Amino acid sequence: MWYTSTPVVRHYRLLSQGLTLLALVLAVASLTVLDTRVASLPANQTTLALALIVAIGQWRWTRKGVFTSALVLWPLCLCLVTLLFGTCAPEDWLSLERLSEPFRWLTTPSTLLDWRPPLVELVVLTLLTLGILARTRSSLGVPLLHMSCLLLLLLDQTPLHHWLPSASLLHAHSLTVTAVLGLLLAGQWVGVVSGWRPTRDSLRRGLWPSTLLVVMTLALWQYLEIQADGELQHLGQREGRAMEERLASEFNDFRHSLQHLQVFLEQSPLPPSTERWQHLTRPLRDHFPYLATLRYVEVTGGNVRSPATTVVPRPTDMPQPAAVLPPEAQITTLAIDAPAPTMKVTLSLPIRRPGGKLLGHLAATLSLSAMAENMYTHPPSGAGSLQVRLTYHNRLIKEWPMEGHPAPWTVSVPLDAIPLHRPDNKAVTVDTAYLPLELTLRPDTRLLTRLRSRLPAVTLMLGLLFSQFLYLTLFSQHQMASQHRALARSNGDLRREVRTRHRLQQQLSWLADHDELTGLPNRRHLQATAQTWRARLPLSVTLVDIDHFKRINDCLGHAEGDRVLKAVGRLAQETLGDDGLLGRYGGEEFLVIIPEGRLAEASAVAERLRRAVRQAPLAHHDGTPLTISLGVACQDQAPLDLARLIQQADQALYTAKHQGRDRVELFVDTVDGASDLDTPPFTA
Repeated sequence: MWYTSTPVVRHYRLLSQGLTLLALVLAVASLTVLDTRVASLPANQTTLALALIVAIGQWRWTRKGVFTSALVLWPLCLCLVTLLFGTCAPEDWLSLERLSEPFRWLTTPSTLLDWRPPLVELVVLTLLTLGILARTRSSLGVPLLHMSCLLLLLLDQTPLHHWLPSASLLHAHSLTVTAVLGLLLAGQWVGVVSGWRPTRDSLRRGLWPSTLLVVMTLALWQYLEIQADGELQHLGQREGRAMEERLASEFNDFRHSLQHLQVFLEQSPLPPSTERWQHLTRPLRDHFPYLATLRYVEVTGGNVRSPATTVVPRPTDMPQPAAVLPPEAQITTLAIDAPAPTMKVTLSLPIRRPGGKLLGHLAATLSLSAMAENMYTHPPSGAGSLQVRLTYHNRLIKEWPMEGHPAPWTVSVPLDAIPLHRPDNKAVTVDTAYLPLELTLRPDTRLLTRLRSRLPAVTLMLGLLFSQFLYLTLFSQHQMASQHRALARSNGDLRREVRTRHRLQQQLSWLADHDELTGLPNRRHLQATAQTWRARLPLSVTLVDIDHFKRINDCLGHAEGDRVLKAVGRLAQETLGDDGLLGRYGGEEFLVIIPEGRLAEASAVAERLRRAVRQAPLAHHDGTPLTISLGVACQDQAPLDLARLIQQADQALYTAKHQGRDRVELFVDTVDGASDLDTPPFTA
């Protein structure tokens, strides 16, 4: 393929080095020069620092510095795995609060939680580090690591939370961090994609199912993230409602106490004196420290007179009486338009006689910030804290600062705690308007880490781990199947080669023991067989020679001579049957070995052979019948001397040829006069 040629691979390597160097420069610039809101966050600074280490290791890897790269990245890999374990494990297993003690010299922030990278960046850094340490081999799942990194980076920049119910849970995304990680991923991928070609079939077999599992894991992780954010929002809403109930309870307690004073004043025949008024209002002043002023305003002839008594003489605390204390009012609550931190709430109750005559008003002014003082209490140290802000029309009334670094999201709760009763209202209803107060809750990172569910992080890590196992299983299975098929093909080729060699060996063995022209056993085979029959005495041999065979070759050609040899051999084999072993001894001579056969029996067999050849349709060039001459010899005493026996048969054959051919001659040992013949020698 074009992308695996040497020039293209060299260009890919240079491009990989360029992308890695660009990521390294961007990380250094982000840490030293850039001072954007996102890049200056502690967690993103940590991510950029870790990405800088990965870039250094990857740069050394692109320069073939494998040992230096491993020396840099192995400690980083252990650190990243520890941080991932801390992200997934419960706080009791690995408390980062205790691990933060050696880093107290970091004034802002003072805990490792603030410096720990977000989960997505942490996972991507880990996958990139593992990709380099695995030598970017496809057999170790590096393609899936790259695919997982790409999907995580794309998902991290997707404004998914803006489309869902948990939109108020804001998440900070760093384009700078994503750019650095994306450049590292691109540089790593470009440097190794050409090396995956030999295993592309196994890679495709394992990559797509495991990538589908990664996509399903990311979808489930996002769903669980939304659920976890929803739970945190629900907790924030519940905490806000609890604060609302405490503020409403405080306001209602004061209102009920003021109503008791109203009832007492309505039953009193005369307005209280100054001393009597101080005595009546002392319990309210002692029990409600946020009470700014408490006045009794008499009405004579429909006119408003000056207050009779003031708890705290602050004439500016009260608005113009005519504007807030109409004669027909029942219960009136108004907010005084003042600077937010000093904002007051006025509560007015009418004083009437049993007949309904209006005597005056009981008016109280409450400090809203002081009344909200007990609305929120800080949790124990180390458990995390909330930043609580109470506002009125976006103007700050009360704020409880947090101790740690703020989390990236807030929860806003409108407070329906202090009702605003209009003059025409006779009772509190569901449509009653309330003082427009808003409570904003923002946790710090410690509280968020303690409250947030670990299930999304655990799901993400287990899903990525299982997808990696799936890829390795499918890849290894396909590789093993390919190797098995190759081995089966090699085994089949080897079997065919063995069979071919066996056939060749059989042919060679047959050729070694047989005559190629006639197919009969040759001299070697005849001698070997005779040696195996040395115990089957008496043993007879017959030497057969075709008469005047040279004339056939000279007159009719060697092809005709070969045909005659094959015909004589075939005819002799058919005539002999199982009575003995027939073979070609050499030239036009044939040898017959008959075990356990006496001379008479061998002579009879030889005569049958002679007659069969003479009667066959075989002739010389001049039409004369083809004939054979035979010499027979026998040995009946051990040990067997095959050479001597064949020599004796040859002497008998010589005698047959000398006496006119076309005859059978028997060899008789004239030295010891021994003979097995019961009849005189046959003469043709």
